[in-house]
Amino acid sequence: MREFIPKINKINFISRFGKTNFKVLVIVIILVIIGFIIWPTGVFKPVKNIVYQALKPFSISSNVIFDRFTIFFEKLILLGSLGQENQKLIQENLELQSQLAILKEVQHENEILKNEMGFLSRKGDLKLISANIIGRAISGYLKTIVIDRGAKDGVTIRSAVISQGFLVGTVTEIMENSSEVTLITDNNSLVPVVLQDSRGSGLLRGGLKGLTVENIPLNIPIKEGEQVVTSGLGGEIPPGILVGKVEGIVSKEGEIFQKVSVNSPIKIYFLEFVFVVR
Repeated sequence: MREFIPKINKINFISRFGKTNFKVLVIVIILVIIGFIIWPTGVFKPVKNIVYQALKPFSISSNVIFDRFTIFFEKLILLGSLGQENQKLIQENLELQSQLAILKEVQHENEILKNEMGFLSRKGDLKLISANIIGRAISGYLKTIVIDRGAKDGVTIRSAVISQGFLVGTVTEIMENSSEVTLITDNNSLVPVVLQDSRGSGLLRGGLKGLTVENIPLNIPIKEGEQVVTSGLGGEIPPGILVGKVEGIVSKEGEIFQKVSVNSPIKIYFLEFVFVVR
């Protein structure tokens, strides 16, 4: 009875698994056992070489592809890092440019104040109000500017406006906190002046051709290069404020008055800071 049961199990197993499959399994097991026994002897070395040679192209191509993917991702990581560093450098560069611009403006303002302070040390008798230019004429020849001082600061109509000691205009309109200044370059600007050496008096007028002094008597021996200053006639503008120098006589023969051109050292278009004479 004990011998009958194993035989039945063996028969059932073979019948379920199949005779062919069973044989294949037995052969595989035998080959594996033989392989473990003789592999160290090197018998399979030629076979192994053939297999390696057959697989070598696939191994090389796979290595190349893997290396390329590795390099690609490394470059992506490097580009990301460089992008962050580049953005940081751009930000630092912009900050440095901003600081440099501020320093240049401070230096520029210091130069202006230095020039103005030099004038103030020579003109201690004048009562002056400092003012920033906050507006300019936007069309045609530059004729007017707007300053940030007005009635509350003591500015009055016809007050002289100067820069570095030279006349640049007169106040023609006043608001509470600002004023409009008509520049001496305006064709309608008329300021009583005197030629300092020859003592010829006349009226300073602006225009497209520049500054001129009109209505100078014919008997005045005008000197080229002599200073032109305000005369004080009319009582609105104090006398002695510099205007510029005589460049030359521009009146024609036969006219009843002499006319001269005047050069001012002040570049009126670039004005940023002025003083109002009270």
